[in-house]
Amino acid sequence: MAKRKNQIESYAESGQAQRVGIFGASGCGKTTKARELIKGLNRVIFFEPLADDVRRLQKDGYSVICTFPELCRQIRLKFSRGFKLVYFPAVGNEEQQLSDISNWLMNIQSGFGFSHAAHITLVVDELDLSFPTGASLKNPKNGFKNLCCRGRHTGIHIVGLSQRMHLIDNVFRANCSAVYLFRHSEPADIDVGLKILGREYRQTFAGLDNFQYVYKSGNKIFVHR
Repeated sequence: MAKRKNQIESYAESGQAQRVGIFGASGCGKTTKARELIKGLNRVIFFEPLADDVRRLQKDGYSVICTFPELCRQIRLKFSRGFKLVYFPAVGNEEQQLSDISNWLMNIQSGFGFSHAAHITLVVDELDLSFPTGASLKNPKNGFKNLCCRGRHTGIHIVGLSQRMHLIDNVFRANCSAVYLFRHSEPADIDVGLKILGREYRQTFAGLDNFQYVYKSGNKIFVHR
């Protein structure tokens, strides 16, 4: 029986890079869903500010990188055969480091579709730390902003996770090709979720338990319980 392709692999075959938002309160299942989406992919960078989650990713076979030059070196070294890297950013400098990594990835993928066809998946946890509201206005040359808007043409997929939807710059949310909305507890985040889904989903959204979510892609909405 043929291996079932995950969502990101399916989009890779069509030539489109995926932007996936995974939002929800602590403990609701966001990281589990992200790990499910990237399972089997062979060029993955996990931008992870939390030490506990770094240790969990190590158990999945990820190598931990703590400096930008070493991340670049490892990607170049392992590019042809694939890599699973988790980047642990310096506290307080998450925004600049994500911008730098995004710019560098855009550069190395500039030959995508011409000299190579290798896709890269960038997973960003705690996205409100590294791409907070106003980041794109404060710095129009922000590398992650550019990646969100134009990275589809270079084969770079993005999976962004956060507990707080309303604290993430709208450039990411506006460019999402799919969102997973898990249980939320804060009214401001619930309001953003209902703007995405429609007010008719208020009761469904409010009734979600851990590991339950509403998935939206284009006009398709699916409730997973």
